Amino acid sequence: MLKEGYVMSGIDLAEYIQERMDALNLSVTAAAERSGVSRQTWHKLMRADIQEAKLSTLMRVARTLDTPAPHLLNLYFYSGRKRVHAYEISTNQFV
Repeated sequence: MLKEGYVMSGIDLAEYIQERMDALNLSVTAAAERSGVSRQTWHKLMRADIQEAKLSTLMRVARTLDTPAPHLLNLYFYSGRKRVHAYEISTNQFV
């Protein structure tokens, strides 16, 4: 369950996927064939038309785009989102 203030949106992820596909000169059809993820899912990811994505799907997308999986996951889960609480290690307190 997401904490208050978090919205599952794939806008940053969609932009990154498009940039990587362009850099790799990769079509949606080729990406789908390489990853085993459907063309429909690729199109949804690229339009940020997703409310949630399976971890296994994001891992396949990362491999196909030759991108470290943690980077892709970070884009999906944290980019552009309001953090409700962040723990500052150096001061041992929530900020």
